[in-house]
Amino acid sequence: MVAVEAILQILTVVIVFISFTGNSFIVHVYFLEYRTNKVLKPNELIVTVFAFFNILIQINLLLWFMDYLFNLCTFLGEVIYQVLDLSDIFLTKSSYWFIAWLCFIYFVKIVKIKRKFFKSLKQKISLLVNILILCSMLVNFFLAVPVIYMIKLKANSTNLSMLCKDYYITGDTIHIYSAFLSFFTSFLPLVIMLMSSFGIVTFLCMHSRTMRKNTVAGSSSHGDAHTVVTVMIVCLILLYMLCTVTALAANLQIAMAEFDILVAITFASSIHSAGSSVILIIGTVKLRRSCGALCCSQNVSD
Repeated sequence: MVAVEAILQILTVVIVFISFTGNSFIVHVYFLEYRTNKVLKPNELIVTVFAFFNILIQINLLLWFMDYLFNLCTFLGEVIYQVLDLSDIFLTKSSYWFIAWLCFIYFVKIVKIKRKFFKSLKQKISLLVNILILCSMLVNFFLAVPVIYMIKLKANSTNLSMLCKDYYITGDTIHIYSAFLSFFTSFLPLVIMLMSSFGIVTFLCMHSRTMRKNTVAGSSSHGDAHTVVTVMIVCLILLYMLCTVTALAANLQIAMAEFDILVAITFASSIHSAGSSVILIIGTVKLRRSCGALCCSQNVSD
C-alpha cells in the first residue's frame, strides 16, 4: 500500500506540472485574444473559465497534499481541511459542469434545429453562457458547504500519522451526502455531455451525404471543423467518464471509512485537469496554432 501511494504521488507531481502548463497556456492565449478584440466567443469563454478553475484546483490539491503528507492539521486544526475540501468540491464540480456546458454550447452551435426555442438560444448564446457559468458556480458552492459539518478530527487518536488522514465523520449522513453530490455534480453533467455529443454525431451522420455532394471548399472545411470538434468532445467525455468512475469508487470507499483512497481522488482529479487541457489544445484550432507558433519560435531561438 505504501509503494502504491508513493507511485501515485510521483505521478501526481508530473501530471500536476502538465496541468499547470496546459491550462496556463489556454488562459494566456485567450487573455491575449480578449485584450486584442475585447470579447471572447461563448465557447472560448467557457474554456477560459474551465482552464482557470483547473489551475486553482491544482493549487488547492498541492495545499491538500502538504497537509495530508506532513500532518499540518496538528497545527491548523479542522479549519484547514474544511477550507481545502470545500474549495476542492466547489472547484472540481464546477469544472465538470463547465465541460458539460461546453458540449451543450457546441450542440447548439452545430446542430440545426428549426424550433424557435433553439433559434432563440443561438441568438442569445453569449448571455446564455454567462448565466450557465454563474449558476453553476453558485449551485456548486452551496452543494459544497455541507462538507464543512462532516469534518471532525479525532482528538483521542494516538497515531499522529493517521490524525490528519481520518477526518470524516462516518455514518448515514455522509452516505446520503456522497450519493446526493455524486448525482448532481457527476451524473447529471455526464448526461448532458452524452446527449449533446449524441445529437452532434447524429446530425453529422444525417448530413454527411449532403456535405460530400457539396464539393465547395468552404463547406468541406466547415464539415471538417465540425468533425474535429466532435472528436474533441468525445475524447473529453471519455476522459471525464474515466476520472468520474475513479472518483465515485473512491467516494464509496470513503463512505466505508477507507481513507487511504483519498490519494486516488487527487490523482484522478489531476488526470482530468491535465488530460482535458491537452485535448482542448489539440482539438481547438486557435489553441493548436498558438501552440505550434510557440514551439516554432522556441526552435528558432535555439
